Amino acid sequence: MNPRGEYVKVATKRRWRPGVLARQAREVASVFLSTLREIFDESAYARFLARHRTTSSRAAYAAFLREHAVAKARRPKCC
Repeated sequence: MNPRGEYVKVATKRRWRPGVLARQAREVASVFLSTLREIFDESAYARFLARHRTTSSRAAYAAFLREHAVAKARRPKCC
């Protein structure tokens, strides 16, 4: 019944659409992996490489760490 007290016909059975569950699982996995990349600074390092137009190397990673440490030191500390 709906709020007016009328009976409403309900679809008897939903059709299974192949691929819907797989697509949703891929989207969830993509968001999860993107979150992990942000947490572990992989995305920040990729942005650093793109900004400086360089490839991944020991020297580039060392420069990234220095830049990251300087930026972190400038942020105000709470409490």
